[in-house]
Amino acid sequence: MQKLFFTLFLLAVSVGSAAAHGDISKLPDSVQIMQYKMLLYMDAEDTETKNNLAMAYFRTKQLDLAVQELEGVLKKDAKNFDALDGMGLVLLKQKKADEALKYLEQALAINDKDALLHVHFSVAYEQLKQAEQAAAALKKAGELAPGPEGAAAVQNEIKLITQP
Repeated sequence: MQKLFFTLFLLAVSVGSAAAHGDISKLPDSVQIMQYKMLLYMDAEDTETKNNLAMAYFRTKQLDLAVQELEGVLKKDAKNFDALDGMGLVLLKQKKADEALKYLEQALAINDKDALLHVHFSVAYEQLKQAEQAAAALKKAGELAPGPEGAAAVQNEIKLITQP
């Protein structure tokens, strides 16, 4: 009972601090991981939380744990856009562009208007030394996310994937 009370207390404090920041993604990844784990303790089937946890693992270079969460989501929902795209991201980080493309193509069939998905395609084609396809995918990303804010988001995403 004490453990449950303590968990609920931490969750309340965490949710309050997340709201104070306006967006959980502005918190350090280590804090996000803890929050997502607590949320999953309360609802282990929440695929959105599992996807968010996987991306926090991805950003902290805990790629095996990211894959584990994403596989869990895809096992329940093989057409989950975020999990398909996320799996593609993890595989790109692991320099497995051929495998990544399989997941990214499935995600594209669900939502071809996501600018960052096209960035992911660009990185995959770049890894495969397919410069024309990489440039075309990057151009499409720019069309879907126009202006300086869109360009900044594209550059940030490329850095996130390509930095060791």
